[in-house]
Amino acid sequence: MRISGVSYAQRKTHRVRKIIMALIILVLLASIALIGVSTYTGWMLTHPKRRALPVFSSNIVPEYRNISFKDIKDQITLKGWFFEVKGSNKTVIIAHGYRQNRLPHGENSFPLIKYLLNQGYNVLTFDFRNSGESEGKVTTVGIYEKDDLLGAIKHAKKLGSKQIVLLGFSMGASTSIVAASESEDVDAVIADSPFSDLEEYLDANLSVWSNLPSFPFNQTTYLSMKILEGINPKEFSPRAVIKDIAPRPVFLIHSKDDTMIPVENSYELLNAGGNNVKLWETKDVDHIESYPKLTDEYLKKLGEFLTSLSEDSDED
Repeated sequence: MRISGVSYAQRKTHRVRKIIMALIILVLLASIALIGVSTYTGWMLTHPKRRALPVFSSNIVPEYRNISFKDIKDQITLKGWFFEVKGSNKTVIIAHGYRQNRLPHGENSFPLIKYLLNQGYNVLTFDFRNSGESEGKVTTVGIYEKDDLLGAIKHAKKLGSKQIVLLGFSMGASTSIVAASESEDVDAVIADSPFSDLEEYLDANLSVWSNLPSFPFNQTTYLSMKILEGINPKEFSPRAVIKDIAPRPVFLIHSKDDTMIPVENSYELLNAGGNNVKLWETKDVDHIESYPKLTDEYLKKLGEFLTSLSEDSDED
């Protein structure tokens, strides 16, 4: 049986249409999968499981009182503790890291708090939104946490604080730099293991956390975060604003063996800042381990920095 030219052409056209339709379906399925995986990755990043406050013996805890206050933008209720030195108007505000709470080193935070109290500083430590006992359902790795910290600064002022020092760890360190750049009520910053730019930090780590290729998943994840939560990593760069803190002192602490946030982040902050920015580079410890593993030297460095603030204040 002979196949006419018209019949053959029709069959060929039909096959081409089927191939094109199959390709379109594959592209649509791939796009749906890309959107779904990116949305899930963004949701997991912004909705980490809360870390509950540890159960501890009351005899290891200095006397404190419970406090609550609002962030400056969304009016989210944030909860924390205030450790008071009678007659002191100086306060250290502790800012914790991602997936942590008001005790960034667990029970080991109490010796640090006691040391600060012995230096004559009140201590205000609190849970960022969506952490510990605070309200809020979204974590933004610093973008909105900055408003939480500004709320803590405002509350410290209400409690009579005239000198305020921010002590931040990891995400809290980066948040402290940005908050200080926006608030003249901050007199100094101690930033332990900060990242220098949020988008660059996520670019370097999202693929590690998700086991997905950076392209195209990073950008689609950012897009999903912007659409669903209204957050944009481009908007949070401590490196871009650290210069605005001058002439107030900034003390960076970072281990050269940090595997989570490489010490190069603090190098960048040091270079972007002025002469008011100093770096203590530790070694043989990992991310935010300088305090728990080099405790004596760590507290000595903190004491020297805080003493220098008092000396500068006396000169003024």
